[in-house]
Amino acid sequence: MGTMKVVVAAPLLLLLLICLCSSAALGDSSASSGRPYHFGEESFRHWARTRHGRFRVLDRFADELIEDAVGKYRVAVLEAAPRAFLQPSHYDADEVMFVSEGEGVVVLLRGGKRESVCVREGDVMVIPAGAVVYSANTHESDWFRVVMLLSPVSTPGRFEEFFPVGGDRPESFFSVFSDEVIQAAFNTRREEWEQVFEKQRKGEITRASEEQIRELSRSCSRKLGSSEWGIKPSSLTGKKPLHSNNHGRHYEISGDECPHLRARNMDVGLANITRGSMMAPSYSTRATKIAVVVQGSGYFEMACPHVSGSSRRSSREHGSRRREEWGREEEEEGHEQEEKSTRGGYKQVRSRIQAGSVIVVPAGHPTVLVAGQDENLAVLCFGVHAGFDDKVFLAGSNSPLRHMDDHAKALVFGAEAREVDRVVQAQTDSVFFRGPHSRRDYYSA
Repeated sequence: MGTMKVVVAAPLLLLLLICLCSSAALGDSSASSGRPYHFGEESFRHWARTRHGRFRVLDRFADELIEDAVGKYRVAVLEAAPRAFLQPSHYDADEVMFVSEGEGVVVLLRGGKRESVCVREGDVMVIPAGAVVYSANTHESDWFRVVMLLSPVSTPGRFEEFFPVGGDRPESFFSVFSDEVIQAAFNTRREEWEQVFEKQRKGEITRASEEQIRELSRSCSRKLGSSEWGIKPSSLTGKKPLHSNNHGRHYEISGDECPHLRARNMDVGLANITRGSMMAPSYSTRATKIAVVVQGSGYFEMACPHVSGSSRRSSREHGSRRREEWGREEEEEGHEQEEKSTRGGYKQVRSRIQAGSVIVVPAGHPTVLVAGQDENLAVLCFGVHAGFDDKVFLAGSNSPLRHMDDHAKALVFGAEAREVDRVVQAQTDSVFFRGPHSRRDYYSA
């Protein structure tokens, strides 16, 4: 019997060691993956998919470290094949769309009117919640790709798409209404209504003929000058960049230029970083950035002062027990000790990124983007809570650290001003620099 116990215990001990090693490995993997600030392709779910295109939606921003700032928003990506047609629908969400590739026509039905808008690569447009929209890829050979940020108006973080027409995938929402309601609303028999509204069964994304695409494009325009809605595409990449040099370009559309963005307290930016280059360490003063990689690959690093959610919960639970057992005075003293132990500590959040990656950068968090060696890295940024936001670049010719007076430099750095200036002023470029890998070659030359 004793021998049997030893034989059974050995495999159990081995299994326990394997589990512990696996847990440690998973912990290291999680730390290097950028969670909960980085999301890869595996975090997207297909809402619609046919052979003519697909519509994917990112999982909710549910982690407690980011939920308060961006939990109400959803990221989605539309990819439509040449001459693809998207069935009319409406969202219970405001939509900010960016055309990352191709060209198309977007038709809005609202207020008893129809407005057709031509959009192309680099355009930004806001579509209000509730507007019935259908669209098409007007190019004969190129795909039409759109990245969008959705802001639900009913339930934060949850939105629905409603199709008025369709028999199956999509299903018409009218189909659930009673016969008497349908007959009274359309002044026709239910059978006749079904023959029209439920005839289309080819899916949410179908294919149009060349003639149909030509007719859809005929009435579209770049501006809706006579529209009361004020909805029009704004070319993000067609305007003068805010910052530009050999290492990259930075574009931005703010609420001052787009009233619909201002009404939603948002801005939209695009950083196009030359291959082998980097964007300076920087942070936003007020806006949280939801960044989507639309081209290329590379990596990002961020300085984060937050501890894990589980640690925060444990700390709160521990504090609650102390308050019950020892009273208010000891609890306050414990909070002071905890603040002293955690203040000034930062964790590096780092992950490789590629086309389709999504990053959440909270306000005030210094972040760096580095492009790979093979191609440029283009990162689209939706800024939320962006009113009165400012971008602070922490290195380079426009760094605020350059503007300290000499006495402050001695107090802050503990070194003479000349020594500080040699380091702080060594980088003569602004915003975009030679990247880490290129710099190694530069130093060895």
